[in-house]
Amino acid sequence: MGSLMFGKDETLTCVQPVTLKGANDEALCLAYKTSKYFVGAGVYLKDDGYVLKSMASPDTYYQVPEGAELKAFQADGLMPDPLPPYSVPFVEYLFGYSLWILVALVIGFERFKKARTKKRQAEDAATPVSLGPPTITTDGDRFIADTVRPMLRPGEQVQHQAYGQKERPEGVVAAARNVGLFGVLTNQRLMLVKTKIGAFKPILENHGVDEVPREAIFDAVEDDYLITFRLNDGTARSILVAPQEKHFSNQRAFIRDVPRLLGKARQVETQPQVVG
Repeated sequence: MGSLMFGKDETLTCVQPVTLKGANDEALCLAYKTSKYFVGAGVYLKDDGYVLKSMASPDTYYQVPEGAELKAFQADGLMPDPLPPYSVPFVEYLFGYSLWILVALVIGFERFKKARTKKRQAEDAATPVSLGPPTITTDGDRFIADTVRPMLRPGEQVQHQAYGQKERPEGVVAAARNVGLFGVLTNQRLMLVKTKIGAFKPILENHGVDEVPREAIFDAVEDDYLITFRLNDGTARSILVAPQEKHFSNQRAFIRDVPRLLGKARQVETQPQVVG
């Protein structure tokens, strides 16, 4: 696992050996030096040009002679003539400017996420609110329906159901305390059936039910699939509903319609009329 880096870092890269000796009669190579500065990740990279690197001590170098002194060494065969070209590898520039690359990626991802959310919200707003009943096709759908059916009161109808989690699993502590939830909205109540979170797929178990009357909910807000229900007593409930529908068929409908049915700008519900 990589670690964060801080401060200045100099790198010496040999280009070719030279006959010229160092101050301690050690062998040298013609090298180029780069300087990087890090604040967790790379802030900049500077190409410092040619140096003479000591082969006896990897971090020791000498400045390359200039002018007449360099020409004299070249004439004596102690230095190459002309000095060979070199290029700093592109990957070094990526490493040296990695902080700004990371910043650009984060900004780009946030913009993409906002654009995606805006598009989804526009599509949801153009879709009529559904009052159910939910689609029952998978084992998960049937489990939710079978679990809630005995709890229904006379005249109570299920409008939406989905599987989610209590909160975003961000960090080890949050993941450890998180619980799975089967969210069910009826025309009378919001029911959150607790369950364990499976490693590979949802666990179909009932570990207790949290029931909230609809009249006790004054607002419901969805933010990147996390729906927060704000209650009149100042408390709140939440459920994070993923839009994938491999195990549960009503995820998207729950995300789209439940906030519109329970939010401050809630939709007017109409029931089918029976004509006698």
